[in-house]
Amino acid sequence: MDMRFPRLFRPPVVGLDIGSDAVKAVVLRRSRGAWSLVGAAEAPMPETGTSDPEGTVDALRQVFDTLRVRRGRIAAALSGHAVIVKRLSLPAMNDAELAEAIPWEAEQYIPFDLAEVQLDYQVLPPDPNRNTTEVLLVAAKKERIEERAEVIVRSGRQPVILDLEAFALVNAYEANHADRNDPLTVLVHAGRTGTIVCLLERGQLVLTRDIALGGQTHTDALMRDLDVEAATAERLKHSGRPLVPGVDPAQVTAILADVTTQLVAEISKSIDFYRTTAPVERISRIVLSGGACEAEGLSAQLGAEFEAPVEVLDPFLKIARAGRRPAAIDGAGPSYAVAVGLAMRQDGAA
Repeated sequence: MDMRFPRLFRPPVVGLDIGSDAVKAVVLRRSRGAWSLVGAAEAPMPETGTSDPEGTVDALRQVFDTLRVRRGRIAAALSGHAVIVKRLSLPAMNDAELAEAIPWEAEQYIPFDLAEVQLDYQVLPPDPNRNTTEVLLVAAKKERIEERAEVIVRSGRQPVILDLEAFALVNAYEANHADRNDPLTVLVHAGRTGTIVCLLERGQLVLTRDIALGGQTHTDALMRDLDVEAATAERLKHSGRPLVPGVDPAQVTAILADVTTQLVAEISKSIDFYRTTAPVERISRIVLSGGACEAEGLSAQLGAEFEAPVEVLDPFLKIARAGRRPAAIDGAGPSYAVAVGLAMRQDGAA
């Protein structure tokens, strides 16, 4: 006999962003279509980043201890060059035909053996002007998936969702700006070792790219050109930077601006690639997030390059806070965008 009982308690989803600089976690609750914040926490990663499994496990345990969530269901994410996202425009076909065609199509665009990757795809809204099936193809190396799952399991938790950071960013943006339907929005998530660029066409993700430039690139440039230690370089990066004997503030500004110019050039390449096949020319807005989103001159250079308004994403903008705001997110809201987007992956919400 199959007896089913109502579930009295469903463990919350913990949105877990495992970055190279820090681990960030967010727990949300959804009620009557609105989100509220249950908790947020972060812990520093070891200096070697995710290449140190033991240090990563320790950081995860520290975050979970701070959150005090013992039975949370973990939603984590991947990014980087082991993940490929490709938009395909295929002849019109039904679901069965599409499922059969995807592996054949994937072989043309994925530079790995298909046996080494996990494939998934999402059918996009149809283009009324074209008799095609628009598909977003996703491929991730199984090795990376297993590595990410293993450190979570070793920390004492069970991963139930493994997403892409780009998709989580879109979740966080749309949850806070559901009323927007811009022709073309560019999300730029600048982290320590890399930057994720997402292009949204009327709210629909159409392109994403990982750029191997982030906040650490600015630090490395200061260390190299000024011959200073890493700790000094980190302090010099931020606004209101301290005076350092023998260091010209104008030279610091010039070094940081030069690195930012390189990053803007890479972002521009992503947008130019999209424009070669898309009808939308003008960018409606650029939205920044990530721990390095306030890099020297980034907002100003992007605004000037694309003649578009630039804003910084507050992933907690439309999220209610019951009681005192968690100290972890004070002044660090934009860096929590991925974790917030992942925490929204509960009960089928995306």
